[in-house]
Amino acid sequence: MRSVQPFYKILLTLFFSSILLSLFVCLYPPIQGEPAFMMFYTPIFFVYYFIFAVPLQLLFSLQPKAFHPLYLAAYLLIAMIVMLFVMDGIESSTSLPIIIVSSLIYWTCDSFIHQRMHKKNT
Repeated sequence: MRSVQPFYKILLTLFFSSILLSLFVCLYPPIQGEPAFMMFYTPIFFVYYFIFAVPLQLLFSLQPKAFHPLYLAAYLLIAMIVMLFVMDGIESSTSLPIIIVSSLIYWTCDSFIHQRMHKKNT
């Protein structure tokens, strides 16, 4: 049962992070997509987070520390790399806010849902 809990926490982190980032993208004035686009953005952000952030999250779980600044720095670096090489680049005026907010959202959700709870269970 213990091996199921971390997976469950990772899914919760992915789910909440994807929804919050979708909400940000729909409400951020320079982008301000239609609220209906949240249904489109959420699965895309879920996949991006799953591919790029979950490996870091699993690595950080070896020494769980909620709200550790080094973990935030790593999420920022990964977000910048994804924006540079996977997405359109960082030329857009909305790139930097998305990099920062996506990292902050995942770092916060990871700290609340996974790192703090993982630390309590170990």
